[in-house]
Amino acid sequence: MRGLEAQARRYYDQPVSLGEDAFVEMLLLDGCFIVELICKLATSGLQQGDQNDPVIGNLLILSRISYDILLLENQLPFCVLLKLSSMAMPNEKVPFIDKASGFFAWMYPGSRRERSNTISSHECKHLLDLVYRNWLLPSPSELPSGIEAKNTKLEFIRSAKELKDAGIKFGKQEGSFGLFLGVRFEKDMIKIPCLKIDDTTESLFRNLIAYEQCSQRQHLYVTDYITVMDCLINTREDVRILRHRGIIENGLGDDEMVCTLFNKLGINVMLSDRGRFYYAQLFTGVEKHCAQRRNVWLVKLRRDHFNSPWSLISFLAALTLLLLTLVQTVFTVMSYFKPDPKTGIK
Repeated sequence: MRGLEAQARRYYDQPVSLGEDAFVEMLLLDGCFIVELICKLATSGLQQGDQNDPVIGNLLILSRISYDILLLENQLPFCVLLKLSSMAMPNEKVPFIDKASGFFAWMYPGSRRERSNTISSHECKHLLDLVYRNWLLPSPSELPSGIEAKNTKLEFIRSAKELKDAGIKFGKQEGSFGLFLGVRFEKDMIKIPCLKIDDTTESLFRNLIAYEQCSQRQHLYVTDYITVMDCLINTREDVRILRHRGIIENGLGDDEMVCTLFNKLGINVMLSDRGRFYYAQLFTGVEKHCAQRRNVWLVKLRRDHFNSPWSLISFLAALTLLLLTLVQTVFTVMSYFKPDPKTGIK
């Protein structure tokens, strides 16, 4: 472990004040605990965990420890964890990085999916980086066109209720784009993957955002996603609209709490520049739709005059009566001006 000391220190942005012995001891103690926890859970499973184990046997404690491990300030260099796992289990066939990925899979806030961006152990910086890149980072095929995004003037989209009034529908994203970052705008519908919100969601998002903001990445995918949700959600009515469409699963109980969560996450966060904003095409498409007055008029017409089957039936009956009256009037006028066949006088 002493052989990794210099390499481990280089992973930290700020100089570590601990001396050589204290620093190595910290790496050893924290690293052994994390490696044992991940490997033990990978062996026993979450449901079949050892009930006598004070950590694995208690889901509440396990949940809190798991999120504590992912705190940005608690990250250990992945090379340290890799070295400890190889020392403890030299003949293990399952790579430690796969065990670590499986350990955090249950924390994923969206629909479960297969990992499509698996990275090697040497590329991984720490566990938070592993979660970010394996479970959250889009694949290259999902990236929007950079040229189209750069030439786009971006305007923040309106709230869910305002967009609904403008004729835009909301739907749950399914299929190959069912990742929680995969928000799409197709025709007149915004499709958003399901997001499960509970007491741990805010902590997870805050750490992912903090990691993006500190790592000087070109693309801030999670930050951009929070920007979209912050725009859509301003009131509890907005949350209700998304919840009724199956987009949000509210484990907090109160829609107002979900609204507050997203509004707080968007505070004091550096946004992406326009040329790199992940949802540039989404924002542009939505604003173009809202700029067409015809769409707004049609929505108001349906809402004010055809908001129930009886309204439609009444309209059709009135239209039929009007047409019959018009036809009767035309025939009456025609008969009046029709010439007499005997005299030829009208």
